[in-house]
Amino acid sequence: MSSSNTVKRETTLLIEASRCTGCRACQEACRLEHGLGSEVKPLRVLRTGPFNQGGKLVMRFEPVTCFHCQRPACVTACGTGAMQKRKDGVVHSETDICIGCQSCAVACPFGVPQLNPDTGKIFKCDACLERVAQGLWPACAAACPTGALRFGTPSRVVQDVRQRGAVRVAGSFLA
Repeated sequence: MSSSNTVKRETTLLIEASRCTGCRACQEACRLEHGLGSEVKPLRVLRTGPFNQGGKLVMRFEPVTCFHCQRPACVTACGTGAMQKRKDGVVHSETDICIGCQSCAVACPFGVPQLNPDTGKIFKCDACLERVAQGLWPACAAACPTGALRFGTPSRVVQDVRQRGAVRVAGSFLA
């Protein structure tokens, strides 16, 4: 791959599934931010379990959204050019160009692009391009009450997670 095609991500969304309680605030925030009906879920919270953990039944939850793939099958499959990948790596759909054929949805191995029945166009996570351009976090991360979704530069996100881990470890010695 030539350097001109190399994707440089200046921000990242980290999903720390172990902190997710399954409240779906992220899912609802995304839906409201983009004015979507309840049937379109660009961010889904998967539930697994119950599992026996130390004699207790527990559920596990994992928020799942677009991976903004390095080589997105949805972009390749789109015959109109509506599904696009920006230089910063964000994969998004241009609704003005989309004809709703769903080729991208079929091609995506993760089932991310979805037909919005209200518009007849494809919708998928666009990393809240407008919010981020204004210096805000994506709606899903801003709404997460547990910090399972973190947003920022890769170094800042890693630093936050490390600090939380240090507080958790230090806290366990104090108890």
